[in-house]
Amino acid sequence: MTTLDITCLRSLITVASLAGVRRAAETLYLSQSTVTGHLRRLEAELGFPIVFRQGRAIAFTARGEDLLREAYALVAAHDAALARLGGAAAGEIVIASTEHASEPMLGGVGRILRGHFPNRPIRFEFHRSARLREFVHHRAATVAIGFGDLGGDVEEVASIPLAWVGPDRDESAKAALVTFARPCIIRERMLDAAGPQVVVARECIDLASLLAAVRSGVGLTALPARARLGPGLHRLGELPPLAPVPLTFVAAPSIHARVRNQIRRELLRVWADQ
Repeated sequence: MTTLDITCLRSLITVASLAGVRRAAETLYLSQSTVTGHLRRLEAELGFPIVFRQGRAIAFTARGEDLLREAYALVAAHDAALARLGGAAAGEIVIASTEHASEPMLGGVGRILRGHFPNRPIRFEFHRSARLREFVHHRAATVAIGFGDLGGDVEEVASIPLAWVGPDRDESAKAALVTFARPCIIRERMLDAAGPQVVVARECIDLASLLAAVRSGVGLTALPARARLGPGLHRLGELPPLAPVPLTFVAAPSIHARVRNQIRRELLRVWADQ
């Protein structure tokens, strides 16, 4: 009987959200070989390849993207069921984040919370903006990091400029865009800047798929200006300017103001360093 391990699915989601095994491993505090082993275990269980190398980057196969969509739903259902049954880990810390939060940002916030709560397990969740707002509304996240209004007592860290990104080879139609599915504040900025004549060539649910689509010439996208692009991609000039987005976070009421200030400073420091 085919079964899907929740731990392996969490690793899969983290790889997709951070667009790489190394960054996923660092965020999850696991070795790269462990995360790779999780992916291989899923492939062995399902009988088809999930990811493949695209130069020095990682990309998902078509069936891998299908699995990723199911993984988001399965992990969400699993965690919701545990919460209803009272089976979640006692005192668990949940860091919920948008896919655009970098590994250093997440690692820094994780280190701060580990320092203050050394005996409490930490779990990372990666979700779209609407889902992050649900986490905040239901107080299911200890810290939520994203862009724009996350609900609750949101705190703005910095105004993040955006940049147009395209493939190294000039095969991308200027009128075609690759975006995240709604809702997405960066998508809104792209459409506002590009105008009504723009065509959305592909909608993606994760960062790895979005980068792979742009790299293959499907269209252009927009990313935080200081984001690491990886091979096959470069920033584009001479295009309509993009309005910046606010980097924000929300901390649970149980998090002391001193800790919230540490988190804000760490997010700002990492952003400046990048």
